[in-house]
Amino acid sequence: MKIGGAVSARRFVIRVLVVAALVALAVSMYKIGREFDVIMDNESVVIDGADYAAMDYGTIIIDGDERRAFDMWADDRVIKKMVGANHRMTINVINEDDDSLIRTIERNITIDFNTRAEMLSISAMTNEAENIRTPNPLYSPEPVIIPDDNPPEGGIPTL
Repeated sequence: MKIGGAVSARRFVIRVLVVAALVALAVSMYKIGREFDVIMDNESVVIDGADYAAMDYGTIIIDGDERRAFDMWADDRVIKKMVGANHRMTINVINEDDDSLIRTIERNITIDFNTRAEMLSISAMTNEAENIRTPNPLYSPEPVIIPDDNPPEGGIPTL
């Protein structure tokens, strides 16, 4: 009787499928729970040759969470933590003088870019531009090395 061979083959296949399912679950949980530091910029900007003026004043709501809503004025730049890659942003453009709502813009955002190298432009979103990303002027892909004012005598010491 060779019952043990068929049973052990089935057990092996089941174990491989369980491990594959756990790996797939781990990858999906990583993607769902990944946290991004997203820079949002509300300055006048030129994107793809089009000029977009900054929003004077407004409130930004991310993913419908009004408790974490924040205000932005012209020339503001903020960093917000966002969990996951897909988000819904609501921008309420408000009149500064009487706090009346001028208009509301809703936009779906997918964070599929380097959040340190690029920023989201609130100006482009309020003007309903297709491309809403701008380069971060403070980003440097290579580390900045600042030389000493007084280098050691005889050059760089060797080990």
